[in-house]
Amino acid sequence: MGNDQSTTAPREPSGTRAAKEDQTRDRIVQAAADLLTEGGRGAVTTRAVASRVGVSPPMIFRLFGEKDGLLAAVAEYGHDRFHATKNPLQPSDDPVNDLRSAWSLAVEFGQNNPELFLLIYGEPRSATMTAAARTGEERMHARIQRVAAAGRLRVDETLAAGILQATARGAVLQWLDQPEDQRDPVLISAIREATISAITTETAILPQPGVAHAARALKANLPGQTSLSPSEHQLLNDWLDRLTTETAK
Repeated sequence: MGNDQSTTAPREPSGTRAAKEDQTRDRIVQAAADLLTEGGRGAVTTRAVASRVGVSPPMIFRLFGEKDGLLAAVAEYGHDRFHATKNPLQPSDDPVNDLRSAWSLAVEFGQNNPELFLLIYGEPRSATMTAAARTGEERMHARIQRVAAAGRLRVDETLAAGILQATARGAVLQWLDQPEDQRDPVLISAIREATISAITTETAILPQPGVAHAARALKANLPGQTSLSPSEHQLLNDWLDRLTTETAK
C-alpha cells in the first residue's frame, strides 16, 4: 500500500486569529459610531453596520451579542475618544475650580457629541450609560472628596454628586433643545455657577450687574408702554437685545 500523501491546511496561529478578530471588532465599532453621528441611534442597525464594514450580520452578533452590546461598545468608544482628545484635568491647588472644570468638560462632551450623549444618558440606568460613564463618575467623586477634605463642601458628597450630574445633563439637554442660532453660552456658565454655589462654599463667578443688567430690566418693563410708536418700540427692543447679549460675552 502506498503512503497516504493527504495533508491538511496549516492552522492559523490562535494569536493571529485573535488579532484579526480584534481588528474586525474595532472596525465594526467605528462604523457604528459613524452611523450614530450621521443619523442618530435609529441608523445603527446590524444590517447597516455589516454593509459598511463588509462583514456578515452573524459576525456582529457573535462579537457583540444583541444590538445593545454593540451600542454599549460604541458609547464607551466615543466617550473614551472624546476624553483622549482633551488635556487631562490634573489636580490643582483649588479643588473647587477643578470641580468647575470637570463639570464644564462633561457639558462640552454633550455639546460636541449630541447623539452619543443621548445614547449614553437618554435612558435612565441604561447599560450604555453604565459602561461609558463609570470612569467619569468615579473621577467626579474623587474631585468632590477633595472639596470635602478642604472643608469647602456645603452638602453631603452623595448629594453633591447627584446635583452635579443632574445639572450637567440638564444643561446639555436644554442646549440641544434650542435652535442653533438661539443657543446662548451664558446659559451654560450660569447653570454651572449656580451648581457650584449650591454644593460648595464658593461664590458664583458671574458677570457683575452692568449694562446688560440694566438692559434686561428696561426690556422687562417695555410691555404696556404707550409713549413709543410701534416702530420705536421694536427698534428699542432690538437695541436692548443686542446689549443683553453682546455685553454678556
